[in-house]
Amino acid sequence: MATTTKHPKARAVGVIRVSKVNGREGERFASPAVQRERIQMACEREGLRLLDAYPELDVSGGSPLVRRKGLMRAVEAVEAGRADVVVVAYFDRLVRSLTVQAEVLERVEAAGGRVLAADVGEVSSGTAAQWLSSTMLGMVAEYVRRTTGERTTAAQRRAVERGRPPFPLIDGLVRVGDGVEIDPAKAPVVREAVRMRARREPVKAIRAYLKANGIDRSYHGVLCLLRSRLLVGELHYRGWTGSVPAICSRDEWEAAQAVTVPRGRKPKSDRLLARLGVLRCGTCGARMVVGTQVQGGKVYPFYRCPPNNDCARRVTILADLAESAIVAAVRELLDGIAQTETADNGVLAASVALDRAQAELDGAIRAFSALGNEPAAAERLVQLSEARDTARIRYEQLTDASAARSLAVSVGDWDKLTRDEQRDLIRAVIERADVAPGGPGKRNNGASRLRIVPRPFDVEPDVAPVLAA
Repeated sequence: MATTTKHPKARAVGVIRVSKVNGREGERFASPAVQRERIQMACEREGLRLLDAYPELDVSGGSPLVRRKGLMRAVEAVEAGRADVVVVAYFDRLVRSLTVQAEVLERVEAAGGRVLAADVGEVSSGTAAQWLSSTMLGMVAEYVRRTTGERTTAAQRRAVERGRPPFPLIDGLVRVGDGVEIDPAKAPVVREAVRMRARREPVKAIRAYLKANGIDRSYHGVLCLLRSRLLVGELHYRGWTGSVPAICSRDEWEAAQAVTVPRGRKPKSDRLLARLGVLRCGTCGARMVVGTQVQGGKVYPFYRCPPNNDCARRVTILADLAESAIVAAVRELLDGIAQTETADNGVLAASVALDRAQAELDGAIRAFSALGNEPAAAERLVQLSEARDTARIRYEQLTDASAARSLAVSVGDWDKLTRDEQRDLIRAVIERADVAPGGPGKRNNGASRLRIVPRPFDVEPDVAPVLAA
């Protein structure tokens, strides 16, 4: 394909795609680093400034654009004017679908941007010759994906018909050679779990029983186990059917299914801190959720540790107390931000630090091939990548601080804001608020158990202060 014209000031974003990770890591998983290096080299050759490279792990090249999060971010960056060129290391890392290829080129070129593959050059539909060349490459890439998929599909169909599930087995079954057999240790435990559910025993009790007998599953995992048709020997996959040894009878399984009727999606709460992710359990760190309790005919809303996660000591706190404490802290912080230029001044310093960290990482990646696959070289890349990520987080925090400063309101204006505006301000200035468990003899609703951590808005990366509620 034709060599592209250099644009010294053009900004580029890369996309790094890996179809299957398959548990690889470290030196056995060099593809992302290799792709990143090729993208960087292509940008240097074309006179482009690489802003970032978006990873896509375990993503098929034939997936629609709406499911290609990295590629979608790159396209949207061009459409928003934040980037000029989308770069990939190899053409088939871009797409393996003519439909997606056409959509990407149409959107990028309509925004005045370009698409570049390091191995073939510019991918474009601008002229008849460019369209022909790009389409031919796209046809080959899609053909390879389709033929590979056909071979895989045929193998999966044969496996299902022979009673070999092409997916992980449930507890109670075990692979032996080319077949599946009953696990004599776990099958009786699973059968009893099905019977417990048929007797309408709660999932929590069934989960505890399974764990006590060597089968540790999450709350949702227990539900999936109880609903599996493998329990009655039925194997279904992509419209194909087969059979495996049954763990329980059909009558037992159907009785259990009659109990596990979905209740539907719960309505979203309008509580101020609902779904913000700011309020955390002080024991396990999980995001707290909204609950209600009726006492004496009165409803008391509260926040609690999620009921379906493992937590050694769950915590709750009355919703009104938690919200009033956090609002007071936000008002105090906003008042401080409104009276200082620290955040605005820090944005520039953080931007410079981010550019420096990115430049050091890019330089190390360029030198990686010369250093070889030495562990020290790989470790250095990890350290520089973490430093770059830390600098980016710092920059985003100070950007949030600057935005919060521009939105800072007086105490009297807080109630005039919409619920979404109030939540935006909380996100901007509060890192998290941990709720500690109540002590012996204490009610579990005291606001004194709140430990509010503001976002660090100072120029120097010191530890953020802690506000006692």
